[in-house]
Amino acid sequence: MTICFDGSLGPVVPVWPLSHRHKAELRQPGAGATLLTGSLPAAVCHLASSHRRFVVHSGTRPSCKQRSQFGRADMFISGLVSVVLFLYAATGVCGFTVTTANNNVRVKENEGADLTCSYSADFGSDARVEWKFNDPKGSQVYVFYDKKPTASYASRLTMFGDNLRFSKVTRKDNGEYDCEVSGNGKFGEAKVRLTVLVPPSPPVCRIPTSVTTGKGAVLSCHDGDGSPPPTYKWFKDGTLLPDNPSQFPAFRNATYKLNPANGNLNFPIASKADSGVYYCQASNEAGPPQQCKAVRMQVRDLNTGGIVAGVIVAILLVVLLGFGLWYAHKKGYLPKASESKPKPSVAYQPPSLYGGDDEDGEFRQKSSFVV
Repeated sequence: MTICFDGSLGPVVPVWPLSHRHKAELRQPGAGATLLTGSLPAAVCHLASSHRRFVVHSGTRPSCKQRSQFGRADMFISGLVSVVLFLYAATGVCGFTVTTANNNVRVKENEGADLTCSYSADFGSDARVEWKFNDPKGSQVYVFYDKKPTASYASRLTMFGDNLRFSKVTRKDNGEYDCEVSGNGKFGEAKVRLTVLVPPSPPVCRIPTSVTTGKGAVLSCHDGDGSPPPTYKWFKDGTLLPDNPSQFPAFRNATYKLNPANGNLNFPIASKADSGVYYCQASNEAGPPQQCKAVRMQVRDLNTGGIVAGVIVAILLVVLLGFGLWYAHKKGYLPKASESKPKPSVAYQPPSLYGGDDEDGEFRQKSSFVV
């Protein structure tokens, strides 16, 4: 169904779809017709109450069946327009709107960027406009407040109207920006996502060099510089490992699990077939991919013989130690128990005076020691 309305804000009326072989003309006596190229909601705000009939001319007179179809289509569109008008009136969508020309801005690092914001006249001529920045970690700061850029942005941010213009962006500017408008007791906002494009750096890889058969192993790969966050690919012996190995005949027996988003290559149960030279590659849309240094991972069986030999050596060491102590004791190299006892200490008691007549009639002073 093709919808038309005239330049005098006439009603929406249906035009019956014709074959592509016909050239249709929209005619209306006394007024020109305009073909509606937008969506229906964009046009219903311009509806008038009067009805004007459009005539479809294709070089032949419409049949009675076609005129009947025109009538049914007209009734259907009229009912549809009534429903849409009711919904618009109930929700008030046409008023107090805040919009942006581009809600997903992508620009290379150290280049300029514009973040746009516009709002309807319902907010009034003295509407308050503020811009806020939400970084990926969840913190929020003001970018534009009290009709001027904040101090941290003043050196590289200017305003044109209510729009933000960065003279140069850095990877720290990655995040979501909120344009918040308030006025006449109403509030509205528009969100703009700014992605600063930064090529990846060579990722940091952690690859174990030795893994025991039947045990798990995790190979990790990460790059903290790329923006947007890079995706990761793993290679074994120069061959790309598919994300879903079960879909490829050559990898149906593979047991690994690969996460392209965080760069982890996980082997829940490693086998000898998983031995090989591994390296990781990080890539995004900002620049060429980068890879880490290749490392060989060797999967080996558990060395039972080595474990048994280690236990035997430990037992022999204990036996030799015991024999050495016994021999040293026998030869007297170790002190005997009696010799090792500490000697008793002698406590000194101060001299005591006692009175008594000796045969000379003189006092004598005695000192005593207690052992």
